[in-house]
Amino acid sequence: MHRRSIAIVTFGCQMNDRDSEALVGIFLDKGYILTEDIYQADVILVNTCSVRKHAEDRAISFIGSIRKIIEYRQGKNNSLRSVVGLIGCMARSRGEEIFKKMPHVNLICSSAMLYKLPEYAEEILKGDKDRIIDLEDNKREEWFYHSPFRFDKNHAYVVISTGCSNYCSYCVVPYVRGELRLRDPQDIIEEVKKNISLGIKKITLLGQNVNDYYYIYSDNYSGVRILGGEEIKDKNIFSFVDLLKELDKIDEIEEIDFITSHPKNTSRDLFYLMANSKKFKKHLHLPFQSGSDRILKLMNRGYTKDKYLSLVDDFKMIVKGTLSTDVIVGFPTETEDDFLHTKDVLEKVKFKYAYIFKYSVRQNTQSAKLEDDVSQGEKERRHRILLELQKRLSLSI
Repeated sequence: MHRRSIAIVTFGCQMNDRDSEALVGIFLDKGYILTEDIYQADVILVNTCSVRKHAEDRAISFIGSIRKIIEYRQGKNNSLRSVVGLIGCMARSRGEEIFKKMPHVNLICSSAMLYKLPEYAEEILKGDKDRIIDLEDNKREEWFYHSPFRFDKNHAYVVISTGCSNYCSYCVVPYVRGELRLRDPQDIIEEVKKNISLGIKKITLLGQNVNDYYYIYSDNYSGVRILGGEEIKDKNIFSFVDLLKELDKIDEIEEIDFITSHPKNTSRDLFYLMANSKKFKKHLHLPFQSGSDRILKLMNRGYTKDKYLSLVDDFKMIVKGTLSTDVIVGFPTETEDDFLHTKDVLEKVKFKYAYIFKYSVRQNTQSAKLEDDVSQGEKERRHRILLELQKRLSLSI
């Protein structure tokens, strides 16, 4: 009996890596086998990212190349059906457009509805439907994370929230992944314990902004919640720091880290916890994006340059660890003076590493309404200056 096979190609961030991993696990539970040979795969899924134009362009190019694979398979067996699925962020941002431009794609599914993919794939493979598109934005079913399959046998990603409600003006995430949705802390803790049972003792928690994790129990909450065998009382609230404290109690965990933190709600309480536990990596990824207060306000970031630098001082004093960051150059109306403020932050903080990007317009975002008035040549010049600066700083650390 022929066992159907699945191949998955992932573009973008660690969140997509975890989504792909969980998705493969569900297909394996349905009897599929995982293959790296996409010429042999019955189901080819491309998990996409829309945060940067470059990521979208790479995904589009790859999806276009799959057409030759489908023609190859049909040339060997004209009755052989295949599923080519575009999933993740680009499903929401491009939708029907993909069907029109790439007729070999027959399945499009948003990030929130990935758990439906095995069902949709079967419908297409059996010939019940030729094409399926599902762009719903619902809360993800918890069982999506239950499969024991892991790509990495030594390290695990654990999602604590999906989506984002910060609406930074340049960011497409709220539009392609939806509003912020938090997983129940007990479910997160159980997934961590599942990883430990698999021999995985290094954990990275994932969220668009982990500090937005602020779980509020329902109105019928009794005032006592059992977590990790202990009672948590008062207020019906469970914060990100509360979650970390519970994980810190699990003896078998060797290392915990998390991405990403937003400067506007990163706390000293978090720093003290990181400093006082041997389990937390003494490193923090803290994007500042721009050193210009004017540009930060246009970006809707919720802090100033001075507030960011004060937060960095607190981290270095309390945790005594290293920092990394994200930076955008060439945001609409960015002047040379704005750029020099950004350069100044890099020089003052001395990040261990930095991801430096040239601004690109993202559909539906607030900044898309602004004129993209910094020339490509100027974006490249500023990008090059910061890359060279960061290279020198990284070597000095």
